[in-house]
Amino acid sequence: MTKYNFRTIKQEIDQDIWHNAYLIYGEEKYLIKQIIDLICEKFVEPQMQDIDLVKISVDSKLSDGDIEYVKQELQTPAFMSERKVILLEKTGVFARAAQDQSEDHKKNQEAFSQIYSLLNSGSCLILHEETVDGRFKKKLQNWFEAGGVQVEIGREEINVLRCWLQAKAQQKKLGLTIEAADNLIDRCESDMTQLEQEFSKAMLYAEYAELPGIDLATINLVCKSDVRGTVFDLTDAVSAGQTDQALKLLDTLLILKEPLPLIRFMFTRHIKQLICAKELGNVQLLIKQIGVYPFVARRLLKQARNMSLEKLEHFYRLAFESDWKVKRGHMTDRLSFETLLIEASLTFASKVR
Repeated sequence: MTKYNFRTIKQEIDQDIWHNAYLIYGEEKYLIKQIIDLICEKFVEPQMQDIDLVKISVDSKLSDGDIEYVKQELQTPAFMSERKVILLEKTGVFARAAQDQSEDHKKNQEAFSQIYSLLNSGSCLILHEETVDGRFKKKLQNWFEAGGVQVEIGREEINVLRCWLQAKAQQKKLGLTIEAADNLIDRCESDMTQLEQEFSKAMLYAEYAELPGIDLATINLVCKSDVRGTVFDLTDAVSAGQTDQALKLLDTLLILKEPLPLIRFMFTRHIKQLICAKELGNVQLLIKQIGVYPFVARRLLKQARNMSLEKLEHFYRLAFESDWKVKRGHMTDRLSFETLLIEASLTFASKVR
């Protein structure tokens, strides 16, 4: 059973090779939308969107009624299009069951499998899922044997995203520095939807200001704040015992309207990554183990060199306890995080003095 990625499925589409059913999932929503749009544009006439394109979002609660509806649509020919396209979103049939719902989930899977025998060349069924559990090998095999394909679309590599941004800049006759491109990719966590939105702002500003190109200063001026970069600075301040500086950096993020739960998540993740960097001590191993970009891995290793593993582990425990206090209602989110920064700064201050 072949698992497609963005490039292989796009290659088939370009070669006019099509299937009766597509199971599409993955992290990169931008590219997923692109593939779904290409399938819909191929089979459904623009003026027949309301008739020959059926969209059903079940949000992981697939009912018997939903299944019957899909069956009926598969057996009803397209009105004035090449094929009828049925887009089912978030069924969860190939994902793990939620807690205490395994029996209902199993029944849903069995009921949904009845659809397979109805797949035909006059229709195209698209399942757009959040995730797929690879352990359902038998069910995935049944999907494949019925004429369906499995398409996993993950995040693109940094060099691909950099070229994508440079191509967009060239279309506007603008330059783009590697530093600016990589920094923006990191800010947007490689999410192409965010990247397109933020880079469009940068290009519009560059055109308005009659700039020859886009550099890091332009990105800093008009794009979303660099939360990861600030988290590095925040960690530097804490590890140097500079409580005032750490609190000032936190205030800066909050003034820029960055949500505190996001700051907390990225800060805690950063500590975990520093522990990995301390234990691995190698750029390539770090890239492979935690999936960060090379320039992030180098910066993590540099920062980890100035901290002992014992204090990093204590730092992580403080972060865990801080989050626990918020979830238990013992402290407000902001007070808890400010206390974390102060306690961590005092921990590292003993090394600094």
